[in-house]
Amino acid sequence: MQALHGEGLPPAWRAYGAMLLRRRRGLRGGDALPRIERSATGLQLDPAWLAAYRAIVGLAPEAAEGRSAVPPLALQIAAAPLHLSILADAAFPFRAFGLVHVAQRVEQIAPLRPQERFALSAFTGPVRPARRGVEFDLITEVQADGRCAWRGITTAVSLGAAGVPTAVSAAATAPAEGAPWQTIAHLAAPEPLGRRYAAIAGDLNPIHQHALLARPFGFDRAIVHGTWTLARALAAAGWPRTPAFVLEARFRRPVLLPSDLLVAVRSAADAEELRVTSPDGATLHLTAAMLAAPVPSDSGFPTTRAR
Repeated sequence: MQALHGEGLPPAWRAYGAMLLRRRRGLRGGDALPRIERSATGLQLDPAWLAAYRAIVGLAPEAAEGRSAVPPLALQIAAAPLHLSILADAAFPFRAFGLVHVAQRVEQIAPLRPQERFALSAFTGPVRPARRGVEFDLITEVQADGRCAWRGITTAVSLGAAGVPTAVSAAATAPAEGAPWQTIAHLAAPEPLGRRYAAIAGDLNPIHQHALLARPFGFDRAIVHGTWTLARALAAAGWPRTPAFVLEARFRRPVLLPSDLLVAVRSAADAEELRVTSPDGATLHLTAAMLAAPVPSDSGFPTTRAR
């Protein structure tokens, strides 16, 4: 299903072909991740795709006039053609299949309307050591009305990759203690969910498709995309509540399919917090915080807090 219409979108089939055929050497001698960038202009979200996305993450159908904002993670998912093209680039050092999404940050200055036209750019960011390999950032920006309106920072881990000194990833740190949690939703993640969401997200990573395909990458069963877990939990919590916000999330443990999940929330001094756990609370899958609205920098975009 095609998410975007516009100019300069690279074809997904070409990216998948390059991912399958190109050998990846990893990083050597502490090399930096090369900056690889893609962009497209004159873009508009496909209404049928947006409706399918809203449905699978538990959001109500869009009103006919389309006045509400595009959901927080929809732009991240719609930018898949740019992301795939970056991962398929000859200069990208890691194997794309098997990458695990471990963290997500979203900074929104102004909401985007469903019929609004915009431009997208995506580029690679810093690389860091992680507990099970090497992690890197993939940054996506949306320009509308002549300024940056939205930014997503995806952090992914290349499992078993080498090239930087061993250390513990920041994404693996434990959440802080605070006020009691209030359970707000019980969610079901059935076995076909990974394939259904992948068809909408344009992501054919085998770890989401079937247990037999996920096992070579270290998973007993297929796992659902972290962006589905986060978006579904946000929908259950009714987040975001303001047009401008900063969302930070950490994917702590993969959600194996099928699974049942609990969503809980609590308030903190400077943020609202959310978590997703197993029904007995023993397994923490996801933590997220909705922070105060970002303060624009001189460039019209908020300064990203260091990880």
